[in-house]
Amino acid sequence: MALMVRCILYPGAHLFVTSGGKEQGASILQSKVEELCRLIPSLAREIDWGRGKTLTGKDKVRYVFKNGSVLDNLAARESTRGQRRHGGVMEECVGIDDQILREVIIPVMAISRRAKDGTTNEHEPLNKSQIYITTAGYKGTFPYDRLIGFLVRMVTQPDRCMVLGGTWRTPVGMGLQSKTFITDQKNEGTYNEASFDREYESKWSGTVEDAFFNGEHFTRNRKLLQPEYEHSGRSAAGAYYIISADVGRKGCDTVVCIFKVTPQAQGPAIKSLVNIYTMTDEHMEDQAIKLKKLYYKYKARTLVIDGNGLGIGLVDYMIKSQEDENGDFYPDFGVENDDDGYYKKYRTNNTEYDAMYILKANAPINTECHSNAQTQLASGKVKFLIDERAAKEKLLGTAKG
Repeated sequence: MALMVRCILYPGAHLFVTSGGKEQGASILQSKVEELCRLIPSLAREIDWGRGKTLTGKDKVRYVFKNGSVLDNLAARESTRGQRRHGGVMEECVGIDDQILREVIIPVMAISRRAKDGTTNEHEPLNKSQIYITTAGYKGTFPYDRLIGFLVRMVTQPDRCMVLGGTWRTPVGMGLQSKTFITDQKNEGTYNEASFDREYESKWSGTVEDAFFNGEHFTRNRKLLQPEYEHSGRSAAGAYYIISADVGRKGCDTVVCIFKVTPQAQGPAIKSLVNIYTMTDEHMEDQAIKLKKLYYKYKARTLVIDGNGLGIGLVDYMIKSQEDENGDFYPDFGVENDDDGYYKKYRTNNTEYDAMYILKANAPINTECHSNAQTQLASGKVKFLIDERAAKEKLLGTAKG
């Protein structure tokens, strides 16, 4: 609505809408303009619907107004670099790559509108106007930093900046959403409090103070479109899987990460976190069986286990053979870095040799791990799955979705 009104009031204005995907931005713009034109027919009369003017397509939407103003969508991609607009809306900006948003989209708004006499007015409210619309994401990212900056400016320059926020209570109170829907979300078996808080409570996740890792590195490296549930026959030549287990027991989950390692012709290998499994309050023997199942399912090269504290208890079961509830047999696992030979006496004819690597962290190892992880993240050598919001958007863009 704000963009349409500005296009009408400022002849020759060129404004845009962008989002995480080009098709998403086009869909949002088209659906909102069509809705507003139905509600307020006078808005529709300001648009030139003639052939070759207004365009509505799958990934490109453009509305040309009778006074020469234009409202269209822009792709949040490198290909947008160099284009120019007077202002725009960043829809669901947490889904836009931080670097693209900062280095491509914002510079698009570097020019001022020219009046019919050719003059410009740097103080015109239209020029370089930025509207960010989004659900909450993660602290330490560009959208969060932008929000904090706007909050400060709203106090120091109240005539130039404004921030509005809300929760699920607003649409429920206005009759736009039922409270039953919200209750159902909380009762779902897949309910995640942090995810719910971001989506419906406008609460940003994470912490930025003294954080060792930059959240932007994680956001920028969310490139994987789908998880992997077993060894992939479509993997690049030489790719292999590594499984890691951070061990927990009562009140603390065991977290199992599946990494696909893809060697490169030059430089470090690409490490893709293709899946994560958790085990809650499970007996160590049950955990051992599940880990062995994952080891064989992914045809893993090795299984790295945290060998401090509770981890030793899990290792004690890993070096023994087990049968699951179906009677399937799983052999004992050997230890790759058994330098003092402690575990050799537990080997049998069925031993899966060198299947485990026991990592016993200490201060020097922690420092080395943190430093290496920081380097790998910053250089883009670690890839993560796209977040839930982006996955939903991609699904909705398919016929099945």
